[in-house]
Amino acid sequence: MYRRDYFLNETQRLAQAIAKMLGLKAAGDKPDEVRQVYNEVLNDEYEVKEADLLAFSNDEFVRWLHQKRFSEAKINTLAQLLYYSAEPFGNDDLTLNKLQKTITLLDLLEQEHHMQLFENISKRQLIQQYLKQHGA
Repeated sequence: MYRRDYFLNETQRLAQAIAKMLGLKAAGDKPDEVRQVYNEVLNDEYEVKEADLLAFSNDEFVRWLHQKRFSEAKINTLAQLLYYSAEPFGNDDLTLNKLQKTITLLDLLEQEHHMQLFENISKRQLIQQYLKQHGA
C-alpha cells in the first residue's frame, strides 16, 4: 500500500512539473522560466545537471540509468522532459543529443519495463523522422 502511494505521489509530482513546463512553453514569452523549471526538475528529481546528462555517451547514459534504478514513471518523465526541451527541433547538436537520449529512454521503457504508451510511440515516430532528415 505504501509503495503504491509513493509511486502515485511521484507520478503526480512529476506530471505537475511537466504540465508547468508545457504551460510556460505555451505562453511563448517565458523561455527563461521554462529552462528554470527544466533545470530544477533535473536537479531535484534526477540529481544531475543538463550538461552532465548530455555529456554521457549512450552506454554511459544507460549505465547511469541502471545505477540510479529510477521507476518507470521517472524514466518516462525524463524522456518527456528531454523531448519537450528539444522542441522546436532545431538543426543542431543539442537537439540531436536530447532526441537520441529520448529514444534510449523509450527503448528502456519498452524493453526492460514492458511499457508502451501511444504518446511515446508517436514521439518515437517524430524523432525518427527528424533523425532521418538530419542524417543521424
